[in-house]
Amino acid sequence: MPVSTLAPSILPPGSLHRLLSLEDRIAYNEHDDQVNLQWLLKLLVKLEEIAPAEEEEGVSDESAIDTSKASKVVSARKAIIETPQEEEYRLQHEQLTEKVSSCLAHFCGRAASGAMTRTWTFKTTPPQSLQIHDPSFTGGDVGFKTFGSAYLLSKHIAHGDIPQLESWTSASYSFSSSSASSVPHPRILELGSGTGLVGFTAALFSNPRGPKVVLSDYHPNVISTLHHNSALNHLDTRCDIQLLDWRDILGRRKLRWNGAQEEPTVVQQRSTEYDIVAPTSLPSFSSSAATAATTATSNSVSCQEMSEQDRMDLILGAEVVYDHGHAELVAHVVDEYLKRDLISTDPSLPLSKRRPAFHIMFPIRKTHTDVIAEFDFWMDKMGLVDCRMAKEWGREDGETKFLYHWREYVRKEHL
Repeated sequence: MPVSTLAPSILPPGSLHRLLSLEDRIAYNEHDDQVNLQWLLKLLVKLEEIAPAEEEEGVSDESAIDTSKASKVVSARKAIIETPQEEEYRLQHEQLTEKVSSCLAHFCGRAASGAMTRTWTFKTTPPQSLQIHDPSFTGGDVGFKTFGSAYLLSKHIAHGDIPQLESWTSASYSFSSSSASSVPHPRILELGSGTGLVGFTAALFSNPRGPKVVLSDYHPNVISTLHHNSALNHLDTRCDIQLLDWRDILGRRKLRWNGAQEEPTVVQQRSTEYDIVAPTSLPSFSSSAATAATTATSNSVSCQEMSEQDRMDLILGAEVVYDHGHAELVAHVVDEYLKRDLISTDPSLPLSKRRPAFHIMFPIRKTHTDVIAEFDFWMDKMGLVDCRMAKEWGREDGETKFLYHWREYVRKEHL
């Protein structure tokens, strides 16, 4: 029987939406974690109070009736006396109780664990590993944990599945080899680094003679975690950790398009974690641009277009699009930072290795199909298309199994 065709919803729409958000295990990045925890506990108590009455499982005074026969009698009586409205109410109540209980169990389990340092091992030859510190869950900042999509994308990096990195991550490749001399060392950027597993993996397996891998995030607390994990793995000389607010990029692009004499366009987004942090003034990752930001005051400098030499050959992102506010932002950031020219002009190399790309990994959640559709719209508008369209199974925290999308976006002219 379809839900909500007969009986009204047990929970108000606002409570139901909040529960679905928590159930999807992606809203655990707010400052009010304890508020959410208490809300779930109260909701469970409320559901217990309004639980449908249960049928007495007793039978008549004829105690000689066997148990199996008694069960059949009770089931038959229940089927007769339960109205369609009562049946739907019972089904709704069971579904909601299961959702709240599952969400509460996951919430309490992660909260109780506190801060942890885990070792992520890659089955390469020889095996390589990274130690990643996940801050305390109750700290409430975005980037508190390492998501399953980060490990999946990191495994592909380690196993040489990223074309733009394949020459250096391949097990058979030696750094002293001249086989890849026609391919410049790639400039690599990770968006929304969080705990940094993806970016540090790229640094661990990329050519040590190449540019530093840039790990970025918007929250100062996350930046502190990234510095901690970089030192933990002795990667300070191979990584550059930067504060980057995606809203700044979109704001500067709109200002550039509208004219430097006009006031910056205010970018209105749906409420996300971005609303709690002031934007950074860092316009790009190049030293010249950073210097310009600190010495110049004119809009024309702060909004200048990035030079091709400062753009990236490879951009990485794990679970960076999970809210409507991210769809347009990520598309603009990728378009701004991804190189427009080919990495190499050597025609003997496969095109897949020569074209700049944005690799993104995210779980397929039924509650986020509209977010991904919006993301697809903006990526297409930027002239970026997915040339991979791969799917694979993985687990979140070793628990819930998800189907993940692995996409590789390139510029249309490089297809």
